Amino acid sequence: MVGALLCLLATPGAGQQYVVDDAVIVSPRACQIEAWHGERASWILPACHLLPGLELSIGAGFVNGAGLDRTPEYALEAKTLLRDAAVDGWGIGMVLGVGPNPSADADQRRFGDIYLFSPATLPLLQGRLVVHGNLGWRWDRQTIPGATDRRSGEAHHLTWGLRTDMSLSPLISLLVEGYGEDTERPKVQMGFRTHFPDAGMEVDWSWGRTLGRSGEGPGFSLGVSLVSGPLF
Repeated sequence: MVGALLCLLATPGAGQQYVVDDAVIVSPRACQIEAWHGERASWILPACHLLPGLELSIGAGFVNGAGLDRTPEYALEAKTLLRDAAVDGWGIGMVLGVGPNPSADADQRRFGDIYLFSPATLPLLQGRLVVHGNLGWRWDRQTIPGATDRRSGEAHHLTWGLRTDMSLSPLISLLVEGYGEDTERPKVQMGFRTHFPDAGMEVDWSWGRTLGRSGEGPGFSLGVSLVSGPLF
């Protein structure tokens, strides 16, 4: 059980195009690069664990807004673990970020937003099934003075997410997730992750939609994650 659990939790990609995060960080003194391209968004997100117990990420991407053109967006994020699943059997962490929280609709995202959430990871069935849950808060910061409504004034939102990773074979996993905010319709994504452990790489493809709204949501995405060894 321990071997299977460690193998599953030690995979390099934390999330890639999947929104629900896990209670895992990259190995000490190492870095990873996640990148994905899809119908609604394209991102590159490097992350490094250079300070003890703290993973820092900085990302840039292009996301569909209300129109057809993609707009540039940026994100900064810090992640730490309160309990390490690879050591203690289950894990929980904290994430603080500035940027477009992916749980928000595309036309409601902006760099000035601040979000905080706690990811939790629980392995089941001797590590063949891993459940991840996220619960948090987003400060939707607007710039129109005196505005009070959801679309034009700053607001606070509850964010949530649930994801399951099921190992179909030593090299292929099925991922299914649901996520959203208190004022928006939930979104769902599913897809397959292929592991290349000798190369420190994972490849994901996924498809997602907003429940109850045909043609809206993440759509199709293809992503890759690469992890380095210790840098020093």
